[in-house]
Amino acid sequence: MKRATDKLIALQFIAVVLPIALVLLIQMVADARRAARLEHSRPLRILADEARANYKTFTNGAADAVDTGTLGAQSVEALHTASARLSDLANRGESAAVGDATGVVKELASVISRGATLNTLMPLRTRIIQGDVLTKAVEDEFEKRDEFVVKDAIASAVRQKRAVTGALFITTILTVFFVLATRRRLKARMEADISAERKRRAEFETISVRFGVATRAARAGVYELKGNGRDLWWSDTMHELYAQSPEKFRPTMESWLELIHPDDRLTAQAAISDAMRERSQLRSQYRIVRPDGSVCHIASLAAVSTDSIDSTPRLVGIDLDITDRVEADERERLLQRQLRDASRQAGMAEIATNVLHNVGNVLNSVNISASLVTDKVRKPRSSGLGKVAALLQQHEADLGAFVSTDERAKHLPVYLSQLAQHLTVDQEFTLQELDSLRKNIDHIKEIVAMQQSYSKLVGVPERLAVAGLVDDALRMNTGAFTRHGVHLKCEIEEVPEIVVEKHKVLQILVNLLRNAKYACEASGKAEKEVLVRVARKPGGVQISVADNGVGIQPDHMKRIFTHGFTTKKDGHGFGLHSGALAAKELGGALRVDSLGPGCGATFTLDLPLKSTEAAYG
Repeated sequence: MKRATDKLIALQFIAVVLPIALVLLIQMVADARRAARLEHSRPLRILADEARANYKTFTNGAADAVDTGTLGAQSVEALHTASARLSDLANRGESAAVGDATGVVKELASVISRGATLNTLMPLRTRIIQGDVLTKAVEDEFEKRDEFVVKDAIASAVRQKRAVTGALFITTILTVFFVLATRRRLKARMEADISAERKRRAEFETISVRFGVATRAARAGVYELKGNGRDLWWSDTMHELYAQSPEKFRPTMESWLELIHPDDRLTAQAAISDAMRERSQLRSQYRIVRPDGSVCHIASLAAVSTDSIDSTPRLVGIDLDITDRVEADERERLLQRQLRDASRQAGMAEIATNVLHNVGNVLNSVNISASLVTDKVRKPRSSGLGKVAALLQQHEADLGAFVSTDERAKHLPVYLSQLAQHLTVDQEFTLQELDSLRKNIDHIKEIVAMQQSYSKLVGVPERLAVAGLVDDALRMNTGAFTRHGVHLKCEIEEVPEIVVEKHKVLQILVNLLRNAKYACEASGKAEKEVLVRVARKPGGVQISVADNGVGIQPDHMKRIFTHGFTTKKDGHGFGLHSGALAAKELGGALRVDSLGPGCGATFTLDLPLKSTEAAYG
């Protein structure tokens, strides 16, 4: 609308100025042309007048010669001047206007000299008369030219007056038209502005209502604090948030600070002062004490703006009731702590379960060895030796005759030789079983000692060799891998020692190895294989457990570490989640890669050289 009105005003200006300017310009051009013509004709007329006047002087002198008898010197001079003036006119391009006058006068000037007598003049009477007529005609021609220029100037002035009158008339009409059009435009613009202003006010009222509803729903209050801190404005929701009556409570900086918890008051005041001084954003959190004694947690967000009128800084902000969020965070921290404790206990229980499995496997071997030794002892091959001793005792008196003559005595050497061989074999077998029994008992001692070493330093970071940790985890799962026919491979690079909590790393690795074993078993493949790889990475180490088992579906990848998520029928969805939490506590991470079902999976544990807990220890 403003642009259209500006165009109308510009057109009105052009309509007023252009006609008059055009008329004046045309008139100026015409006047310039007339002035040029007058400037050109004026010298020519002067020459023509001088030629005529001098020739007239000559003719008057010739007439006087009738009485005096001779022509005066002045008359002859005038004739020569007239001849010169006519020649001048001819030389200026006026030959047509001068005609034969130049030749006639010039001829007379050549034959008439000073002191000419009447006898000389009388034969030239006709030529003198002809010269008079011709010079009169030249004078009349240039007089007519001046009269024409003057008349043209007068006519041009009349035309100019009429043109100006017409231009003024046209300008008046156009001015009236454009004034009416501009008035109509301005009226429409004012009506549009009024309508827009009403719409803006309605929208502002709607936004204010919505803002009020939103701030009440969000339990938020709006405030504005000006320069010196004494000019403080609170919204209605701010009074509701602080449980203060708008009629009784007058918000000032001092009264506001009185409502803040004493332990947080100085911090809140310093944050406000810093924001006002540095013209920066305010982000603070504090507690307030309501009149009923309840404590509310407040988050204050504000920004400093400058008043356009007096350049006074204003702190405009919003206070949010975050009590529920703070309490929820506290509950979450408590649950996380409980979850970590449960995770640690579950990890230790899982390690203990593996220990018991391994101990059980060794005890089975111990039981078998003991049973074999017992059977050998209960059924000795030397039982017939008593019968031989009894027979020899019966023939103790005639032992020589008995040995040499009795058929039974003849078989005694062979029997005793075979008995000795059998006893030797039984002795070797018993010694082997007893040695196996001793080794199995030593293995049980090692397993129990390893479990005791992990349980003894729970929560204490230690500097450990990664290969040793991996070896301990593998030893706890060796029996299970052997029973289920899973082939285990290891690729361990030289890596630096790390400072970690031993039981947390062992908990993660034991769980990953068990999951890999279950994945291989569930795949039904003939060749079941698990690869454990230790490699170095910038700032830490990587321990990966890869299997060629059932793999992981793509939609399960994002939920694999979520608490309660499991793909096993008897699973509880706790192992990987607790492992991920433990890895995070160590300053590392646990991640998984899988190309999909049937393609196996690789779980990678990233550990720093020094865990987060150790760094703060």
